[in-house]
Amino acid sequence: MPFQFRKEAIEEDLNSNFPSQGQGNPPLYYSLSEVVVPTYSINNVAEGSSLPEFLQRAVDFSTGNVNGRNTGTTQTIISNPGFWRIWGYISASNGGSVSVLNLSITDGVSTKQFLENQGNGANLDSVNFFFDVTVFVRSGDSITLTSASTPDNSFAVNYRQVAELNGTLVNPLGYSAA
Repeated sequence: MPFQFRKEAIEEDLNSNFPSQGQGNPPLYYSLSEVVVPTYSINNVAEGSSLPEFLQRAVDFSTGNVNGRNTGTTQTIISNPGFWRIWGYISASNGGSVSVLNLSITDGVSTKQFLENQGNGANLDSVNFFFDVTVFVRSGDSITLTSASTPDNSFAVNYRQVAELNGTLVNPLGYSAA
């Protein structure tokens, strides 16, 4: 059977932290009962990782890298499902012709480009594009890098899986919370 009690220390704490509640209002009464109410803390441990998110995205030995110049190819850089951090630069020095470098996601039927650096062929200075994105890759999807064969294209693309398909975080290779 519940009963009520009044605790001045709790009232003072509530009044100092929440001044609009209390302060001249009738005293607060608290009820006790035999019901147990479980509580829990939502923090990094509850998420399944004791590692802060910014450290979880760190470069490690499993980080992939693709770089080159004027390749004139499209290559698949990621085909495993999950969440991937992709970062680096793509550069196009126009050199009198249109130059294109881009990153796309494809499901094998259609392609959606999500990053592009394209010169306009007007002999302008180099156009450098630095990026850092997180991409979700479904089962059957892949990330491709296309580099035109026109002069003065260059790129450096790094990638690392940061979470599995179901959202479970992938810690840096060799990390141990112990």
